[in-house]
Amino acid sequence: MVTVVVCINLGLTLVLLLVAWLIWRLRLKLAQVADILLVYERVTRAALQRTPEAIAVGRMAIRQARRGDIPAELKLLRIQQVLNLLAVGLQIAQQTVLLRQTRFFRKALAKYTYK
Repeated sequence: MVTVVVCINLGLTLVLLLVAWLIWRLRLKLAQVADILLVYERVTRAALQRTPEAIAVGRMAIRQARRGDIPAELKLLRIQQVLNLLAVGLQIAQQTVLLRQTRFFRKALAKYTYK
């Protein structure tokens, strides 16, 4: 009878140990995802910090262009500003790609790799 109880306790202990190990691995994966999202948020914030002003300027330029108040040189300038705004979007994409290659990103992920 004692042998049966010890075997049941041993089996239950092993199952619970397995569950604890799986929860530990899940916690590490969630921390890794949180670090990655934090890095992406920082890069996006830095890239988008200038965009509200550029959008406001672009809207004003569109209104003025529709009314015909703007000479051709200023219209060209406004088009260049819109293209610059598109370039900011391209910078975001490039920074995201470059970020994956940086040392900080590797360090953030290094503590979650299994060896």
